Amino acid sequence: MDRRRAEGGVTVRAGAPPWLVGVVGFAIGTVIALRVLIPNAMDPTIFIALGEDAPVQTEYAVRLLGEVTTRHDLGHDGKYFFAQANDPWYLDPEQHAAVLDRPAYRGQRMLFPLIAGGFGFFPPSVVVWSMLITNLLAMALGAFLAAKLATSWGASTWLGLWVPLNIGLLFELDIGGAGILAYACCLGALYALVDERSWLASLLFAAAALSREVMIVFAVGVFVLWWHDRRELPWRFVITPLVAMTVWYVYLHVRLASLPGAGGGTENFAPPFVGLFEAFGWWFRDPASLFYELPLIAVIIAFVPFALRNHLSIGWGALPFVALATILSVNVVREPFDLSRALAPVFTAIPFLIVVPTRETFRTYGSRDRGTSVTPSSDRSCGEG
Repeated sequence: MDRRRAEGGVTVRAGAPPWLVGVVGFAIGTVIALRVLIPNAMDPTIFIALGEDAPVQTEYAVRLLGEVTTRHDLGHDGKYFFAQANDPWYLDPEQHAAVLDRPAYRGQRMLFPLIAGGFGFFPPSVVVWSMLITNLLAMALGAFLAAKLATSWGASTWLGLWVPLNIGLLFELDIGGAGILAYACCLGALYALVDERSWLASLLFAAAALSREVMIVFAVGVFVLWWHDRRELPWRFVITPLVAMTVWYVYLHVRLASLPGAGGGTENFAPPFVGLFEAFGWWFRDPASLFYELPLIAVIIAFVPFALRNHLSIGWGALPFVALATILSVNVVREPFDLSRALAPVFTAIPFLIVVPTRETFRTYGSRDRGTSVTPSSDRSCGEG
């Protein structure tokens, strides 16, 4: 039941307690996970996304786990995160990192396998479950943090459910990906900024980038909004993630030095608009595929004016991902599965932009970092859910 209270002239729609929204988010993720687990005899290896057409990774998993469940294709990211989680510090790259297709590229995404692997202490039989549990907990945490943000911006906490209902994040859950944890870290950074803890926010942006490197553009979007609203340049939002990524990348290359053909790079990007043009050619040959793509494209297009008009940090953090869409390769753009994952922050942000009253986030709320006074009412509305 939605209730309202006024605090110093700020109307807050309290809704449910944020912790309850987090619990419901966890329940949603669990139901979806069970929908996959039950038909597969409750075998968690289905979530490490091994593929029948990827024998190297599948044989590696069989060697460590015995019988595994495979998918009727190449599989997806989870098979690589499983190998990383078994050796998150790359102490034995010849055994574990050798099964990665591009170890230097895959290795950048270290936080999710580090946590799922128990910092290197979990055996493989535990890792297959902890990968799923880590994602479910990250989904619950994301829902909780989004609910706290919604309260601080005068909206219902139930908006937080747009984290577990985000189609891109649901696909991440299905393939054992790192995107859920990365986005939860970004939401934690935004809430830290609502409470004027900018250095904590910088560290959380770094954690997001170490979970999925492209999340650094989320920090860039927030950086731009902060500058626009405060006329300050919070370089720590961007520099802290860059330093963290650089330090890890140097360590990674030292650890992979003995591994031939470590490789890097990705096939996910193309020159500007090339991927989009090639995707139109694909859709022209297969119009039925466009039926699933059109709703995503419509949401993305509608998102931009909403985000520019409503100065919410959750929207401006997602804005760079729309720009990123212009340089995605055809392999990403033509598939709703991949496109929704690549632009996942957009699909949680747009309900906030529709529901939350238009405001300039960093100009409206608190100024502890600037040394100016904050009224008790605005301080409370930002800092408490």
